Amino acid sequence: MNDTRTNPSRLSWKLTSPTALFTLLLGAFMLFLSLRAALGPVSAARGFGLPDSGSEVIPLMYVKAGRDLGLALAMFALVAIRQRKAAGVFVLACVVMPTVDALTVMHGGASLAFALAVHGSAAVYGAVLAAALLRPYFSPALDLR
Repeated sequence: MNDTRTNPSRLSWKLTSPTALFTLLLGAFMLFLSLRAALGPVSAARGFGLPDSGSEVIPLMYVKAGRDLGLALAMFALVAIRQRKAAGVFVLACVVMPTVDALTVMHGGASLAFALAVHGSAAVYGAVLAAALLRPYFSPALDLR
């Protein structure tokens, strides 16, 4: 029997579902951050929480732009091929990045409040999204397709 209620690996993931839309929103935000870092690395560094030290932040921001672009493309691809479980695992694994980013900017002199507001909120968003994406695999009756 191919009933999606009894076989969570067969769940269909609609592009209009809240989890797909929030995953696409996260991908769009990562694309925005990538473009911002590539086109305006010094101002992007300030928004990231790095000291405004001028040209020395440019190579780091180009690395960040590449990282963010890769994340955005991976999220878009996982939604496009309807891989909800893989997207959940991917987003959960990616929570480590804003956590490390928060610790990095605090080490560079940013306040705890700034680190939590910018990077902590990203980690929370990722954790909540991952939980929503993975929820039907642990509790199929509570699916939010």
